[in-house]
Amino acid sequence: MRKFFAVVVLGFVLSSAAAFAQKSFLPGGNSNFNGRDFYVGAHFGLGGGVYGGLGPVVNVEYGILSNLGLTGSVGFFGYSYNYLTNVTWTYTQIPIIIGANYHFDLLKVNKLDTWVGVGAGYVVSSWTSSDPAYTGFSTGSYFTWDGRLGARYYFSDKLAAKLELGYWALGYLRLGVDFKL
Repeated sequence: MRKFFAVVVLGFVLSSAAAFAQKSFLPGGNSNFNGRDFYVGAHFGLGGGVYGGLGPVVNVEYGILSNLGLTGSVGFFGYSYNYLTNVTWTYTQIPIIIGANYHFDLLKVNKLDTWVGVGAGYVVSSWTSSDPAYTGFSTGSYFTWDGRLGARYYFSDKLAAKLELGYWALGYLRLGVDFKL
């Protein structure tokens, strides 16, 4: 039931984004982003997962309108620490997020693409401990959402630096590169 609800909410978000993107009261599109553009990127998320940390994230974006792109991201965040003497806790989280970005020309800078986006997804989460009271392996996977404000600065027609500020599933700060195919 939870999966069905998540799919319904995501469908509503994406269809609403497409409808709002066509309204004239929203800021115009960005000449650096076009419908049918396809991006593949890699970046590091800082502050991702429940316990924070630095983790790699791969992402894709496909333009479905002149100012609206569909996105998908997968990341990996791990954290380990020693507690007391000889007790180790290890956490891993793999967020899988799909969503949409609305592109607009926020700063009116040549070679700069800016956007605001939203997404939903699932985080595969697990932890292990060497503490005898918590031996074994446990999971705590859950649904999550992602909100973001981002920018790409193009060094060439095919290569851009990327910066996003966002909700924690993929990191509060995301830095990396995108390749336009």
